[in-house]
Amino acid sequence: MLFWEKWNQSWNFEKKMNYVIIWTITVIATAAIGISTFSFIISITDQNSRYVAEQLSIMAEDCADNLEQYKALATSIILDPHVQNYCESKTRKELYNEMGNVYSTFLNMLYTQHNANFIAVTNDFMDQYIYNGNSAVSESSFETVYEKDYEESMQAKNKGTLRVNFSNNYHKGRKYTLTLYFPAYSVTKLVSSNGMIIVNLDDNLLMRFNQSGLQYSSNLFLTDVEGNIVSTQNEEQIGQKIGFFDRMTGSQGMFWQGGKLVSYQRVKDWNFYIVNEVSAWSLYQNCFSTILVLVFVTLAITVIALALAKNITKKLYRPINKVVGKMNDVSQGDLGTRIALEDMDSDGRKLAGGFNIMMDEIDVLMERVKEEQRQLDKMRFNALQSQIQPHFLYNTLECIHWQALSGGIQEISTMVKALAQYYRICLSEGKDIIPLRVELDHVRNYLIIQNMRYGNIITLVEKVEEKYLSMMIPKLTLQPLVENSIYHGIRIKESLTGTVEIEVCETEDTVLLIVRDNGGGMESERIAYINQNISDTNRDVGYGITNINKRIELMYGEQYGLRFRQNEGEGLCVEIRLPKQNIGF
Repeated sequence: MLFWEKWNQSWNFEKKMNYVIIWTITVIATAAIGISTFSFIISITDQNSRYVAEQLSIMAEDCADNLEQYKALATSIILDPHVQNYCESKTRKELYNEMGNVYSTFLNMLYTQHNANFIAVTNDFMDQYIYNGNSAVSESSFETVYEKDYEESMQAKNKGTLRVNFSNNYHKGRKYTLTLYFPAYSVTKLVSSNGMIIVNLDDNLLMRFNQSGLQYSSNLFLTDVEGNIVSTQNEEQIGQKIGFFDRMTGSQGMFWQGGKLVSYQRVKDWNFYIVNEVSAWSLYQNCFSTILVLVFVTLAITVIALALAKNITKKLYRPINKVVGKMNDVSQGDLGTRIALEDMDSDGRKLAGGFNIMMDEIDVLMERVKEEQRQLDKMRFNALQSQIQPHFLYNTLECIHWQALSGGIQEISTMVKALAQYYRICLSEGKDIIPLRVELDHVRNYLIIQNMRYGNIITLVEKVEEKYLSMMIPKLTLQPLVENSIYHGIRIKESLTGTVEIEVCETEDTVLLIVRDNGGGMESERIAYINQNISDTNRDVGYGITNINKRIELMYGEQYGLRFRQNEGEGLCVEIRLPKQNIGF
């Protein structure tokens, strides 16, 4: 049984109320948990997002300061007079004169810059270089690597000539280092570069950030402006391009990508981004315990509320339950039962009082029904007695018929016989539905009498197939329409003669009985008026046709009945619409 069938047929008021209350409290509790959890998560997300954004901003500031220091280091090297002279030297003698001074300068720089691995300067004129570092040239692979590493480097700022590269090209691939490349411009001729300053540092730009850490377990890395990873804890990712780089617009922002909250911050005017990824689990794991407590508290409150609601519903339903119990007694035949009002509340007393009044009225009605039944039985007895009269009429007309036939008066015999058949069909043994065959016999008998009265002025044409003769139609459907055709159509013609045609046809779900005449017809306004008011009891329309139409509507529905229209030639046409499925066809 479907839910609504159980609701309507099986469940009592108390069960329905309990069901509604349970679902209402459950929905409210679920909504409260959902809304609270959602609000809590939104709050945590907003709070954590602001925290991460602040941390990334601090990291970007620190990273920018580092890079500025490295740039200052490279600048100070370029501005050193000995370095300038070395880069501008065009003879070996000039180179040899400055090599010792430049080497000493680099040595001082290495002492002050503790994370520097080596410093080198090249002379473009003589294709020479000076190298000073914590390891030999062969150990750092400087000679074989620096040109390739320079080609892989990137411009550090949109404006300026400083280039940087974070790679493991140097030191035989044993570690990742940061290398600065700064053209050695002449201080007197800024447009000309005479060599290159190369500084190699042990700094992955993120080491101190990874050591200090963020509040959550995350993946922190540095990218260039094209989305390539420059530095990260997982060295295998260095050089790879991040898949969500196209979503990084502007200098800072935040978005969700693949279940991770991604935050990014540009390193001031440097061509780097600091990017942080934190998974949703890492972000929200600390608030799950709070959410679980909230769920358990809400469920406990829900269970308590349901228990209280069920108890209250039971008490509220008690008066109704008494009324229902007494009504069950009535359904078992105990019409003398009544409800005591003492233990009922104000609303219950109204119900009980109404129930008692109803039972008193039922007693009165039962007595009235008994009296009416006695009167109905008396009427049926009288009706049985009245059946003697039609039989007497039939017998009398039959005697007149045989007397006229024996006296040779054929016309009287025919008319009396037709009249007897006419009345016999009118009574039809009390039946309201008769076969079409019998209704057509009734029309023929009626026309026999009318033609004998008026001198054979009416011709009947029947276009009825054999298959339609057995279908059942309301009694006295065709004869009144034929009568209308004679008195209001044919008799008003100058010739006083005419034809009445009866035809039967069908559509997909409808049978049409059509009565046509070639009489005087009717004005279109009058036809429209009849069609519009035929369902009403309107004397202007005519008692006969409204009676036929009303009987059809009551039997089969308002979509069936009579419809008048002009004949294609002269005269009038009446269509009787009947349902195919309800007339035995």
